[in-house]
Amino acid sequence: MLAMTADAGADEAHQLLMTHADRALTGPLEDPAVLAAVVGIERLVVAMGSTDAGTLRAALEGRAAPGSDQADVPEHVADLVAEAQSHVAAGLMRRASGQSVDAGIVNPASGGYAITTDATLLRAAVRAAQGSITAMPYYAERYGARGSRFATTDSAWLVSLAGLAEERAVHQVEWLARVLAARGMPSWLLEIHLDALASEVRSVADAAAVGSLPATAAALARTRRRHVDDDLLRSADVWADEALGNGLPVPRTGALMAAAVADHRAGLTPSAVAA
Repeated sequence: MLAMTADAGADEAHQLLMTHADRALTGPLEDPAVLAAVVGIERLVVAMGSTDAGTLRAALEGRAAPGSDQADVPEHVADLVAEAQSHVAAGLMRRASGQSVDAGIVNPASGGYAITTDATLLRAAVRAAQGSITAMPYYAERYGARGSRFATTDSAWLVSLAGLAEERAVHQVEWLARVLAARGMPSWLLEIHLDALASEVRSVADAAAVGSLPATAAALARTRRRHVDDDLLRSADVWADEALGNGLPVPRTGALMAAAVADHRAGLTPSAVAA
């Protein structure tokens, strides 16, 4: 009986993902399983570089995209499909027990903080998060799959700050910057992500939807530039390239180190972390 119930849940989770592969749903997401499906599909969109529903549905079924010369989907895509199905299944259990929507649906380690439930903004947040990870390999090297999940839910929380007054939104972002800097993520990376998030929101909504997001990025930039300006970040990359060449642990190592120094001088990290 338990096996049959599990199989039924897996089938329903798969069907929900297949249904929402068209990315047509808009408005508030009050169903935890549907929210998980929306996030799972958007992560596939970024990984595959395609919004085509047929391509996404093929991946969900373990097949290569129509017209592709590959027989199977890449391993990293298969991993995303498996994770998405697991999250939707967990969402179905939440639905059955009447639990509310929060970050824990797609990031069980999050503790369940609030995230946007607007489908369009949620997709924008996922794209910004996964795009940031792709652009900065340091994330994958330092934080792995766990970091990818936190990037998604942190981004979905950040986009919900857009409607706050600038002072309150900046206060919230500065708090997150301190938390992340203490865990090895220079606030410069959050600054870059906020710019990317605002850009994604502008691409799918009216100009007013970005709200306070640009102000939060600007606040982080002002703090950083008091200690390490943009020219110094670029110079640090050049110095690192010249000193280490192919020995660089990750791209942009010089800028990452300079940004970490800026955080230390700004008081975002204690001495032991900066050292």
